[in-house]
Amino acid sequence: GMETAPSKRPLLVGELNPYGADPKYALYPLPEHSAGGRLCAVVLGLGRAEYLRRFDRANLCVGKWTMAEARGVAKSIRGDGGLFPGGERTVVLLGRKVTTAFDLGVYPPFSVVKDLASTYVLLPHPSGLCREWNTPGAVDKARSVLREAGVVL
Repeated sequence: GMETAPSKRPLLVGELNPYGADPKYALYPLPEHSAGGRLCAVVLGLGRAEYLRRFDRANLCVGKWTMAEARGVAKSIRGDGGLFPGGERTVVLLGRKVTTAFDLGVYPPFSVVKDLASTYVLLPHPSGLCREWNTPGAVDKARSVLREAGVVL
């Protein structure tokens, strides 16, 4: 078949999709109170069309979380299995479970980590249940590391 050129758009990675495996629903910006909705409007401050155009989106698991499955998908995103081939890209990891699955070591949220091919931005999970977003300045801190990594201008 046709080879698709590797995407250079930043990749947003979430935990799991309750709605099924289709990646187009990963971190979807609706409903507004969902993780995708909050990431789009609150954290990134973007309109929905712009958000959908500017980012690739993926979840590590479908239906229910298992670390084994999550690690397998994370490995392929990192290039060991070629789910998103083509080397360098910027990947935004949302939440501690996602960061753990990528096996980057233990880093605090709001940090930027590089490996050979990619740049990873570590953020708290954008669900309404994540208390880290309630800290004053959390959104500013997130936008600042996203700018540093070139994810947003």
